[in-house]
Amino acid sequence: MSTPESPAPAAGKPPWLLMVGVLAAFWVVYLIVAGPRRLDDIDGPESGRAVDFNWSLRDLDGGEVNFDRFRGKALFVNVWATWCPPCVAEMPSIARLASVEDLKGKVEFICIATDESMDAVRSFVRGKGWPMTILHATALPPVFLTDGIPATFLIAPDGRLAYMREGAAEWDAPEVVRKLRDLASRPATPPGNPG
Repeated sequence: MSTPESPAPAAGKPPWLLMVGVLAAFWVVYLIVAGPRRLDDIDGPESGRAVDFNWSLRDLDGGEVNFDRFRGKALFVNVWATWCPPCVAEMPSIARLASVEDLKGKVEFICIATDESMDAVRSFVRGKGWPMTILHATALPPVFLTDGIPATFLIAPDGRLAYMREGAAEWDAPEVVRKLRDLASRPATPPGNPG
């Protein structure tokens, strides 16, 4: 009577090493395809589309925040989610941008999470000390609807869209700082418009 023999171990690399290699390859592909990119179009034509300020969001404590409180200011608005790897990858560059000394008090940095659970957002930002206003939305007005996230919008003080980007970017680049300085120096109402 013969006894069943166990299969011989596969020659070559251990399985965990293969898994690490596969994960590393996926990470490299992600960085090439969807990772944060430089902004070559930041000085392109502005859409001039009016932004809707009449809607409400929630802060991290669940309190209501009316978007209208940001009217008349230069805004950097980022729509993101904790489950979105490109969103998470670009958040440190947004924090660095919001920390630029001469933008403080001149530009509002608002990151709007679209996660289903506010708890996930709270857990994600806890202890990071980021200088952005983190809010939560269950619905977005049409001007902020895109095919994907992250999506970022630069809004002039007159309430018009000055720039929009879908996809991750390196937001603390000098050209973005320059663009935000320009937006912050604009009047809250267009010339010739009494407001």
